[in-house]
Amino acid sequence: MKPEINIWIEQAENTWLADLYSHAASLFHNNFLPSHDHSHHLRVWNLCKSLLKEVNAFCSALDPSLVEGVLIAALFHDLGMVSSTREDHGRLSREACEHWFRESGQNLPERYEEILIAIEEHDRKDEQIYGSFQPGNSPTILAFLSVADDLEALGTIGIYRYAEIYLVRGIPMEELGIRILENAGNRFKKIEEGCHLCPGLLEEYRKQYDELCNFYEKYNLQVQLTSMADKKNTGALGVINYIRTRGLDKSALKEAGKDVNEYFINLEYELEKARL
Repeated sequence: MKPEINIWIEQAENTWLADLYSHAASLFHNNFLPSHDHSHHLRVWNLCKSLLKEVNAFCSALDPSLVEGVLIAALFHDLGMVSSTREDHGRLSREACEHWFRESGQNLPERYEEILIAIEEHDRKDEQIYGSFQPGNSPTILAFLSVADDLEALGTIGIYRYAEIYLVRGIPMEELGIRILENAGNRFKKIEEGCHLCPGLLEEYRKQYDELCNFYEKYNLQVQLTSMADKKNTGALGVINYIRTRGLDKSALKEAGKDVNEYFINLEYELEKARL
C-alpha cells in the first residue's frame, strides 16, 4: 500500500470533515431519521476510508483529489432525505451540496462535477460501478460511495436501517422482510463481484450480510405464523414492531422481550463503534 493514502485522507479530513459533519448535523437536528442522519454519513465516510486503503493496495490510480471527492460525496449523499425519503433523494442531496458551496464561499474541489454526479446517482446500482476496482482502472468517486453505502446496510446497523426506511416508505409488514432480503441479496452479490480483490473486507462483511439475512428470515417466519403480528414484542418481529412504533426510544424497552433488548444493546454498541 502506498503510504500517501493516509496522508491524503488526513488532509481531506482536516479540510472538510468538521464543517461538513456540522452542517449535516444541523440539517437533521429537527428531523428524526437515525438510519440516514448525520451519523450515517460519518459511518459511510469511515467505510470509504477502509475501502480506499484496500483498493490502494493494488491500484495505482488513486490521488488526493479522489480521496477529497469521496469524503465530500459521503458527507452529502443522503442529505436530501431531510426533505424526501423517496428514490429522488439523490437529486435533492446534489442540490444541497450545490447550495452549501454557493453559500459557504468555499473554493470548489478539483472533482466538483464528479462529486455532484456521485451524490445524485449513489443509488444507481449498475454493474459498471462495482467493476471498477481493478489494478488497471481509475476508480470513480461513485464506486467508493456506492459500495461503502451498501456495506453500511449490513449487520446490526443494516437491520435497523432497512427497517426504518422501508417502513417510512409504507412497505407492509408482510412484505418487509421479503423486499429487504431481495434488495440486500442483489447488493451483496455485486459487492462480491466488484470487491473480489479485497478478501479481508469481503470476509468481514459477509458475516454481517449473513446476520442480516438470518434476522429477516426469522422475521418472515414469525409474520407468517403470528396472529396480530403488529402486537408481537419478542423475536425479530418484536424488534421491527419496536422500530415501527418507538424508533430508537429506549424508554419502553422494559415492556419488550429479552431478545429485543439484546438487539438494541448491540445496535447502540455498533453505532458508537462506527462513529470512531
